Amino acid sequence: MFLKSLEIFGFKSFADRTRIEFSDGITALLGPNGCGKSNVVDAIKWVLGEQTSKSLRAEKMEDVIFNGTEHRKPLNVAEVTITLANETGVLPLDVPEIQIKRRLYRSGESEYYINSAPVKLKDIRELFWDTGVGKAAYSVMEQGKIDQILSSKPEERRYLFEEAAGITRYKVRGAEAERKLEKTEENMRQVEGILGEVKRSYDTLKVQAEKTLLYRKLKEEIFQYELDIQLLRLRQFINERESKKEAVTETTRQRDALQAELDAINRALEENMDMVNSMEAQLVQHQKELYGLAVEKNAKEKEARLLAEQRQQILAKITQNEGRERAIQLKIEELSDDAQEQDGVVRDLRKRLEEIEKNITTFEENIQLASHHIGENEEEVRRSQEAIRSHEEERLRLEQDLTALTDDIVRALDEGLKGAGYSVAERRRLEEALDGTLKKLKTHIEGKKHIFQDMVRMLTGYSQGTLSLSPQDGAAIAKTLEGASTDTEQDVAELVQLFDAYKRLTPTFIDDFLAPEGIITRKRQLDEKIGVLKSRIQDLQKKIEDLRKENDGLGLKIEEYRKTLEELRLSRVRMSTQAQAAEEQARLIRRELAGQEGLLKTVQDELFLDRKRRDEILEQLEDVEADIADIERRGRTLAEELDALEKDIARRNGDVAGKQELIKKKVAEKGKIQQNLEKQHLELAQLETEIKNLLDNFRETHSRDLLEFEERMYTITAPQAELREKLAGARNALKELGQVNLMAPEEFQEVKERYDFLSNQLADLARAREDLERITAEIRSESSELFLATYNRIKKNFHNMFRRLFGGGRAELRLSDPHHVLQSGIEIYAQPPGKKLENINLLSGGEKSMTAVALLFATYMVKPSPFCFLDEIDAALDEQNVTRFVQLLKEFGSTSQFIVITHNKKTVTGANTLLGVTMEESGVTKVISVRLENEEARHHPRETFEETESFEEEDVEEEVGMELPPGIDDPSKVREEDLRPIRASRNTVAENEGR
Repeated sequence: MFLKSLEIFGFKSFADRTRIEFSDGITALLGPNGCGKSNVVDAIKWVLGEQTSKSLRAEKMEDVIFNGTEHRKPLNVAEVTITLANETGVLPLDVPEIQIKRRLYRSGESEYYINSAPVKLKDIRELFWDTGVGKAAYSVMEQGKIDQILSSKPEERRYLFEEAAGITRYKVRGAEAERKLEKTEENMRQVEGILGEVKRSYDTLKVQAEKTLLYRKLKEEIFQYELDIQLLRLRQFINERESKKEAVTETTRQRDALQAELDAINRALEENMDMVNSMEAQLVQHQKELYGLAVEKNAKEKEARLLAEQRQQILAKITQNEGRERAIQLKIEELSDDAQEQDGVVRDLRKRLEEIEKNITTFEENIQLASHHIGENEEEVRRSQEAIRSHEEERLRLEQDLTALTDDIVRALDEGLKGAGYSVAERRRLEEALDGTLKKLKTHIEGKKHIFQDMVRMLTGYSQGTLSLSPQDGAAIAKTLEGASTDTEQDVAELVQLFDAYKRLTPTFIDDFLAPEGIITRKRQLDEKIGVLKSRIQDLQKKIEDLRKENDGLGLKIEEYRKTLEELRLSRVRMSTQAQAAEEQARLIRRELAGQEGLLKTVQDELFLDRKRRDEILEQLEDVEADIADIERRGRTLAEELDALEKDIARRNGDVAGKQELIKKKVAEKGKIQQNLEKQHLELAQLETEIKNLLDNFRETHSRDLLEFEERMYTITAPQAELREKLAGARNALKELGQVNLMAPEEFQEVKERYDFLSNQLADLARAREDLERITAEIRSESSELFLATYNRIKKNFHNMFRRLFGGGRAELRLSDPHHVLQSGIEIYAQPPGKKLENINLLSGGEKSMTAVALLFATYMVKPSPFCFLDEIDAALDEQNVTRFVQLLKEFGSTSQFIVITHNKKTVTGANTLLGVTMEESGVTKVISVRLENEEARHHPRETFEETESFEEEDVEEEVGMELPPGIDDPSKVREEDLRPIRASRNTVAENEGR
């Protein structure tokens, strides 16, 4: 990955849309003070997400928008776009080129884009995680940041090491795990509170349920005793009824005999007497009916009270079941969510299993390819060892000439930029005309493109010594090129004419630079010669060294591949087991979901039946109340009829008073018999009523027919007194129970289910908390392992880089708190040659800058940033240190892209490209690009320290540290269980490094 271009519009002094093209290697940014060089660095920081206006040298963020000049109006928007090449896939987007854009309106609205798609600032920050690029990373190094690294608190220096260690994502994951852990603990506290309340209900209802079960047992015993007593009474009433029926039959016989005697003397009164008898029979019947109505009314009133009680009970049960229905529905929703989440886990595990299978196949193929490649490399080494001995003296002479010439370039370019000024409008018009002519010329050239490509490949091979050119080949090339150029002479002539006019509007110092006899041309020629010599020597040496290293590496890789292959196979087995476990967990959740749905159906069915029973009871209650009203109406009617009958009988008896005197004795005797008969009928009716009342009361009390137990009635041998004594004992025991919650067993079962559910939930939350604590410990341990490993590598590199830059001495990094490496500050100590080891704050300005440069490049040796802006960090360096600094830039220029803002001519010596920054119009920045060397030299810019001075690296003792659990500062107080997740995470780190 490298920075291809930067486009700025409306940002600070860039009033016009300005596009700056960058090439790889080293680019020097030159220009007078105040012309806007540092605004380029601010634009890079801003587009990468900088949110602090102070860091951008502004009071508030709106100040970065172009504020106008004497001749220009202010703009209302600032926009910066960077284009990054991503062919190597450093950034996690599967595209070869990525554009990052930030736009700010004066109203305060801010927009971010990745490849023209709107995104959030968070997305841009995550895109550059652990790449060394970002607003807080080391891709932009200013003089102020250098001072900040050296003079800030030890804890504030950590960001440089954390970015190199790549633990940013771990810190985010750790913070997320901590938030989840706090949420889980809060849920546990809530569940524990609810469980405590449910436990109290659980204990209370358990006692009540046991009491209710005893109550039901006593009620059953009471029922049996009452049943036997009622059966004995029924048997007694039936026996008495049979006896009374026999007595009635005998008395009726006597009355009928006496009546036969009276028939002869009472024929005249027969009609009246028959009527009287009929009325008297009707009177008796009415009396019996009136008594029956009274009994029936009492029974209906009891039935009404019982129905009212049943209605209240069924209403309470409906309310309870409605609560259960809501609770079950909530549980079903939770289980549905859990099932979906578990399905996602299964899919993720299956996807990871497929990736492991692909990796196994890839490593098996890599082992075969590496073995074949070793044999090819051995043959190539033999051929390359014969070509390295001829160009050293010529290179040294040319470098002396280049140093002298560079001084002239810097001086001339600086003076030229200060005096730059020309007609912008006219130059733009000519630029458009040039662009049109170039497009036309390009159309002609495209037809000959394949010819030139063949020629370039042939000449490139010739210049590298891999091809030889015969006279016949040379003639053929000349003829081909002559034919290809004839068609474009007219377009070229027109282009030359426009370019002459364009040059007249171009600053004359640029013409002087670029003229065939100019100093830029002379420098380019020297650079080309030196570059060719260096590249040939370095290429051959590096080729041999790389081939040998490659063979050694291939051998090691083959062994690593085999180990990794074995680990992948083990991981495949483990992952498969985890997938099966996840699928089983999903099945269990769905099974529980089905159970809850069945329970919901049961509760809803019970609700339906209860509501139906409630309506039935209401209808029965209304019917009973209607019956009571009807009985009262019938009773009033019977009483009125009875009164009328008694009056009618009295009247009729008065009419025959005279006649009855004659048969007074007979009538008196008959009256006695009739009175006895009526009494017997009344007693018989009373017995029938008693039997009916007994049956009705039993049915009302127990909802069963007493006659169902008729067979039992004749088998009872216990006397009624004994039964009543047992009944009294059972009732006393029932009374001693006091008030009983009849629904307690059912309520207890429901509370027990909720209690068990909450207990299981609490156990699940406890396990989740343990998992989160383990994950947090693993993240903390893994981060500390990565940080400590990176820190020790930077520490060693820093010491050796310091010695290389200072020509000796020593430098140290120290952890201020090795027991908490993720929070520990980092102390920096330096000892330049001839001085004692001391804190860097006691060094001179130049020594501080070189120390910071050593730390920066020590970090680059561990994890280089793809590109880096260096803003005048060489300002405090002397000439010798600047030379070393430039050599470092060249050495690291093959892996990173450096854009250096500088006024130092030594720094410019190592640049591949110069960017001139000027203000031809007051307050408006312009950028001019000047390339100093050809493509071949640009691709071989490296010049290592080994070429200029001898240096041997030294080993540095690594620091040992750990990240103790929170709240623990003494390692001796760490428990074994606290260390398990740390050790487990170290094994995980080792496995990840192996893969």
